[in-house]
Amino acid sequence: MKVIMAEVFSSWQGEGGSVEGSAFGRRQIFVRFAGCDLRCVWCDSKEYIDASRVSRWRYEVEPFTWKFEYRQNPASLDEVIDAVLRLDTGDIHSISYTGGEPTLQVKPLKAMMGRMKELGFDNFLETHGGLPELIKEVAHLTDYASVDIKDETARATEEWKSLVLREVESTRILKEAGAKTYVKLVVTSETKPENVRWYAELLKGLAPLVIQPMEPIEISQRQLMELYREAAKIMGRKNVGLSFQVHKYLNVL
Repeated sequence: MKVIMAEVFSSWQGEGGSVEGSAFGRRQIFVRFAGCDLRCVWCDSKEYIDASRVSRWRYEVEPFTWKFEYRQNPASLDEVIDAVLRLDTGDIHSISYTGGEPTLQVKPLKAMMGRMKELGFDNFLETHGGLPELIKEVAHLTDYASVDIKDETARATEEWKSLVLREVESTRILKEAGAKTYVKLVVTSETKPENVRWYAELLKGLAPLVIQPMEPIEISQRQLMELYREAAKIMGRKNVGLSFQVHKYLNVL
């Protein structure tokens, strides 16, 4: 089985904050898939959006060395699994499947997640959640999940409200399958409080929400507190948190 890969490396999970379902601060091996069907303005993996242009993928030779070797795409599933196992230091919390959007290659994703479960690892799925029909294929193999809510300011698609509803449906599917799931909302200084209230109504009683400022951070503390308060008033004060890309401050991938 073949897959279009971007990279495999070892690091800390730097997002998610302290809400249930987060793996923040945990050691993970990251499996980054190439290709995404959205075009968020703040995407930090733009070089991997168009999978047809990702001719090579890289894998870290030893954990935290940032020394990589390269291979041609498409990769075989066995190649990727071998790269993951080489990075296992015995303290890995879970395998993070990220992108791009991993569910766009759902067949190899499902096969890889199944194999990792057989080997004793937990699976952590990072997804924009816009493809609930594909989420159904892997929900039963998912132990932890981070699902995005794409705010209007992400400009991910013209039909952003429809996308949000699909993201919430994906969250529901994952929760019903037993995955510990949280929702991540990247916000900017242009994020509207009324939008955050809408997201909070959709997520109330379903999954906790983390609010993550777009980096470099340009939103004021006052605005951030307002958005947090609006969500917490609806979802409950213990179901909202803040998330930051802490791995960037640690100067790691």
